[in-house]
Amino acid sequence: MGFNRWNLVAAMLGGAGLLLAGAPTAQGAAEAAPATGLVAVPPYVFTDEPVVLQVPPAAHRVSWTVRTITCGGWGPTREGEAAVENGRIALASLAEGIHIATLSGDVEGEFRWLAMAPPPRLSKDRLLAALPRTGKKLLAGEKVTLMAMGDSVTWTGDYKTLLTLMLRRASGNPNVACFDRSYPGRSVDASVRHFQDDILPVRPDVGLLMYGLNDQAGGVPLAAYLEQYRWVAEHLAEIGADTVFLTPTPDLGIPLTPEEQRQAKDPNPPGYAFRTIGFAESLRPLAEELHVPLADAFHAVWGTGGDTIQKSVQAMWPVYLPSYGEPMRSRLETDGGGDAVHPNVLGHLAIARAVYEAITGAAPAPPLAMTGRSEWTPGGVVSHLTVRNASPDRRAGRLEVGPLMNGQLEAPSPCPYDLESGQEVRLDVKWPQAAKPEDLLRYPNDAYLAPGRPLIPVVDFSAGSSRVYAAAAPFEVDAAFVRRRQIVQDSTATVGLLVDGRCREVAVEIPQGSEVGRLPLIQSVERDGRTGWAVAELAYVRYGAARRGEATVDGSLEEWADAPQVPVGLPCQARFTQGPQDNRASPDECMTRWALRAGKDGLFIAVRATGCIEKDRFTLFFDSRPPELLGTAGRYYWINGSLKPDGQVELGKGETSKEAPGLRGAWKVLPDDGATVEMFVPYALMETAAWPASGDLGFSIWWVHVGADDKTTNLMWSEDGHPWNPRWYGIVRLTDRQPEDMPFMVRVR
Repeated sequence: MGFNRWNLVAAMLGGAGLLLAGAPTAQGAAEAAPATGLVAVPPYVFTDEPVVLQVPPAAHRVSWTVRTITCGGWGPTREGEAAVENGRIALASLAEGIHIATLSGDVEGEFRWLAMAPPPRLSKDRLLAALPRTGKKLLAGEKVTLMAMGDSVTWTGDYKTLLTLMLRRASGNPNVACFDRSYPGRSVDASVRHFQDDILPVRPDVGLLMYGLNDQAGGVPLAAYLEQYRWVAEHLAEIGADTVFLTPTPDLGIPLTPEEQRQAKDPNPPGYAFRTIGFAESLRPLAEELHVPLADAFHAVWGTGGDTIQKSVQAMWPVYLPSYGEPMRSRLETDGGGDAVHPNVLGHLAIARAVYEAITGAAPAPPLAMTGRSEWTPGGVVSHLTVRNASPDRRAGRLEVGPLMNGQLEAPSPCPYDLESGQEVRLDVKWPQAAKPEDLLRYPNDAYLAPGRPLIPVVDFSAGSSRVYAAAAPFEVDAAFVRRRQIVQDSTATVGLLVDGRCREVAVEIPQGSEVGRLPLIQSVERDGRTGWAVAELAYVRYGAARRGEATVDGSLEEWADAPQVPVGLPCQARFTQGPQDNRASPDECMTRWALRAGKDGLFIAVRATGCIEKDRFTLFFDSRPPELLGTAGRYYWINGSLKPDGQVELGKGETSKEAPGLRGAWKVLPDDGATVEMFVPYALMETAAWPASGDLGFSIWWVHVGADDKTTNLMWSEDGHPWNPRWYGIVRLTDRQPEDMPFMVRVR
């Protein structure tokens, strides 16, 4: 459904008892006004427009006091009296910001509205360049539909409606509408897997894509994040739509005082405030490649900052919520207490303006330009950064490097500078956790350094303000293994080694008799007397072999005695977002083996486990697409499961699935050791009526073992720590061949 102004305003004002409403919505028509309460027309106005309050017919004179909250803090205040005319009073906006009106006299209560400055004049040439498919429609007065896709930042706020109002005013086109398809708590793969349900029925003209907070916090690999942004943009282009990328916003969840630091159980480091900056800046080259406008929502919300990170966070209080679901209120009203993640309506105004600037070509350039290179030294990796004053004026301040999230950097901090326009300053940054090449196989170096293009967070403090950068410092000897997925029929994998843009093939032998494992890839490269290293890891898992047949779901596995099995519980399979992590006393504490059958109406799955698994839980993922799409971004399905004391397996289907008739499971504790589990998963859960015609089913197993000490171990058949996208899923093939004759799915990470 489209935008509903009444629902929005009711959520904004909560228990205030007054409702702002009445103007045409972004869908073009308002619903009938509520029968009770005061209403104002409308909740969003431009600063050169009045806000109108509808009052009871018996009212004659009203006294009012209006306070304002601006991006810079508390703004102007004014009070006065207003005569009621035709059951309404009109009030002028005092500044751009949230207005809080308190009424007394014949009418008592409080109501709020947002006033925003009119948008700058629209540049037709820049608009047509930014939105080549939509710009002409907007300028011609035709219907234009925006679609906002994102996480809870999009869901709790309304930048898309503010943007709609800006575009209507700037273009003179009243036929601009907006839809919201956001998923609180999700990463960008949510918009990928819901694309056919959310996007195709609406066929929007412009897709607005903003994710990153959950992606970064949840350990989504940066490469997967970018793959899925690319997927959305390319699929929007296929239906004739333009795309705008929005960078993720800052996180205010850091202690601001030494006392708060001492009292916090697990305080976030100062760098937590800009934990998404690497994801944000990584969107920039992708946007340039795809010719997609990039709206810098991060810096729009960060604003002018302050002369420390803590003061920069405090400066953002006006544009963040005091609590979830109160977009017309501000943390300024609670002395900084409240929501650390979700901007309020003022923050969403900043986001809307960033999008407007991106599609009209008016986005300002940052004052500093940063470049870098990294090299191997006898002491390990060192990155050399060059910072140039790209502004036309002299600029002085200081630079502070890092910190990384879960990583270490060593640099002269602070680094003062005083530069005329075009002048440069240089600083060296050491990576103390990367002393030798094999260190790049461990977290966090496998994320920051192994891909070959490290991003270094740098904060520029100047004249009481701040700005966050992510400086790219690629290795000076350009060498890397190609991150790709392949199917290996025998025991020899061929990986690509990329050196100075040229690729050569390297053969890697998979150990005999191995079903699943990981092999280090470390290769030195010499160029012009300098040594570089390509470092990666080859992960392999043999296909599972499924047989045709039915089973009785009772937890007893007598009929599965000869079924091919796949292991989940080997030491190399104990890992999560930060790499290997095994809290078991030994693999026998929880070792599972899985078997599958292709029945007439669905899959039968059997599990035989060692150890005590009563408190364990699991998620199974399914990808029923054609073989050429397996391992790529796209739609997938899943079930969650846990073991109930009555011998039943509690199963729940994932949100992508429309139905799952007959989904069920049972389990039994074995008298000697371990347990057996049996499940039925209907094909309908995967929106199909049978096993894939190709014979291959994408499949992933994520088993969470809870030990006697309540410490958890994540066991994964084919995953690399973050299962919420199908790039690492294994494959189960419907075949009569023996398991040892199955091919391997191999990926370089």
